[in-house]
Amino acid sequence: MGGDGGGRVSEATESERGTSIGVGLLLTAAAWLLSRLVVGVFFSGMRSPLAWKPTVWAHWDALNYLSIASNGQQFVRCGPKSVYVVEFHQQWCGNVLWLPGYPWLIRGAQALGIAPLDGAVIISWVALAATLFVLWVGWGRNLHPGRAFLLLLLFGVFPGAVYNFASFPMSTTLLFMVGGILAATRERFLLAAVLMTAAGLCYPGAWAAAAGLAVGLVLLALPLGLGTAIRRSVWGLAGLTSILILGIFYQIDVGHFDAYFLADRGLTPTLGEAIRRFYDLVFVQKSVEQKPLGALARLALSVQAVLALALGVVALVAAWLQRRQADVVYPALAAGAVILTLPIASNSSGWNRSVVLAAPCVACLRRLPIPLLCVTIGAVGLITAILSHSYFTGALR
Repeated sequence: MGGDGGGRVSEATESERGTSIGVGLLLTAAAWLLSRLVVGVFFSGMRSPLAWKPTVWAHWDALNYLSIASNGQQFVRCGPKSVYVVEFHQQWCGNVLWLPGYPWLIRGAQALGIAPLDGAVIISWVALAATLFVLWVGWGRNLHPGRAFLLLLLFGVFPGAVYNFASFPMSTTLLFMVGGILAATRERFLLAAVLMTAAGLCYPGAWAAAAGLAVGLVLLALPLGLGTAIRRSVWGLAGLTSILILGIFYQIDVGHFDAYFLADRGLTPTLGEAIRRFYDLVFVQKSVEQKPLGALARLALSVQAVLALALGVVALVAAWLQRRQADVVYPALAAGAVILTLPIASNSSGWNRSVVLAAPCVACLRRLPIPLLCVTIGAVGLITAILSHSYFTGALR
């Protein structure tokens, strides 16, 4: 849909375009396996990338997604008899803050006779593999295979990587996000809107990514005239259709179209509180999510926040330097929007979970010098391994 010109630059030569799909599949498999190895390397019994222990992947909010898949969404007034934990003087309780997209997929697996937890892990694993392959198609196919592998590996161990393998919607959300960004770079705007909508049905962090992509669509369309910019803005806003769909679904399912926002009231911090949280996370190391952790993991969580922020900033700089290239600008702005809104849009678990949705920024880093790419992967991978151990022990939310 909608090839109205401009904003699309291909770096590939004729020979590079001929890189076989088989090579991409091999690189995808290798990056997936090595990423999985990094995630489990510090936890006994999970070091093998093929170890199948679904119960180890289900902690904290994973249980909410499994409950929604089996029992549906719940939304009730908070009270002394409520089964839900009441925080921050909530008036409404339930599980509507955990969006239904991922549970719908789990139900689909159940229809095939797969147990809910097994299905949840299978979906996450397959979604991550598919995301890595889409990343290769869009940003790695025109690279030397060695560099393309490093690109995929950096994505695979990006901060928060353990949640891509666990019973969480992160890898599913990323699959739709990366697919939507790629579709936009190829001027398939209807497909991009559909995929970003699907991402927004899985996890609210995708709303920020969709907004960032919408900004990118308009910025690259401005030199093409006002009409083109308006059309692109409409396509960009269409990527936020998930909010409308969720409103309709919640009205039918729980009787409140604004159930998500009612439940979220009091949980979202002010800008000042968000800045203070980030400061505490990085410098004081006494944020809510750090309290159950040991000293090493507390430090790792702080370093992870800085690394994610640094990668996002580098991606935005690359986008500025190459501001006519859609395949740089779109992933940078989508990921940048996630990072910038994360302290405000997320609860206390934002910097160890939702931050993984900024992973598309690695597409902008594919031309970094190989030594710098390797050092970055090493640093990010070490932090990811340390924090993954804390997830397996149940200390990290």
